[in-house]
Amino acid sequence: MKRGGIIRMTESTKIHAQPFEKTGKDVGIFLIHDFGGSPAHLYPIATAFADAGYSVKLPRLLGHDTSPEELNQVNYTEILTSLELEFEPFFEEMEYIILLGFATGGALAQQLATKYEVEGLILINSLFQPPLKLMEDAETALKRDVDYVPRGTVDVKNERAEHALYAKYPTRLILELKEVSEKIQEQANLITTPVLVLQSIEDHVYPPSNADHLVNAFNSREKHLIMLYDSYHYAVIDYDQQRIFKQCLYFVKGLDPTRED
Repeated sequence: MKRGGIIRMTESTKIHAQPFEKTGKDVGIFLIHDFGGSPAHLYPIATAFADAGYSVKLPRLLGHDTSPEELNQVNYTEILTSLELEFEPFFEEMEYIILLGFATGGALAQQLATKYEVEGLILINSLFQPPLKLMEDAETALKRDVDYVPRGTVDVKNERAEHALYAKYPTRLILELKEVSEKIQEQANLITTPVLVLQSIEDHVYPPSNADHLVNAFNSREKHLIMLYDSYHYAVIDYDQQRIFKQCLYFVKGLDPTRED
């Protein structure tokens, strides 16, 4: 096995970019992928939960895994509304729900956690404070009347890891992240569910200080912070992938009232 047991995004795994759902026990894990990304980034962890017997739902965000032009036709509110339509039937069906959000998916997960009574929240390199460099690039693009910002180098430590990201992001949608960040910061004290925060020490997209801000802002009695030392922003496809699996499963099992000790 290669270092970290990385699951590569090869030709044979292209179907993993599709939404994934599997029914298991009445403990459901609802996973939310990243801005400009794809369900493919969270497919390995979704299947790990499914293999452990949990019910799992991993939707594809509105405007994603199609084209940057299609993403440019929607706004953040529409993405959140569409996600809620995916979440509500799963929420009603399950006895217990745990949310997992990666990157900007973490912002969406936080917003769902303030509105719905869930049993747990997992955040991986999540948005909290806005990504300053990306915001600066978007503001420059806006001044030049440019509709898209180039993605740039993918922030992953393992050079062999493959991703499912757009090559460019809509300028307008990036600029919306400032308002999104302000809103989740204002509502953070409404989150009281147990929380697991996983954060890369070297994250060149979202500031690693986000992790401390998240933990301090939530009103949860149970809060766990795990730092990741062998990955950059895209930790879910990086060297810490297997460690993330283990920590998430351990956290969920601790919340699972149906577990057999």
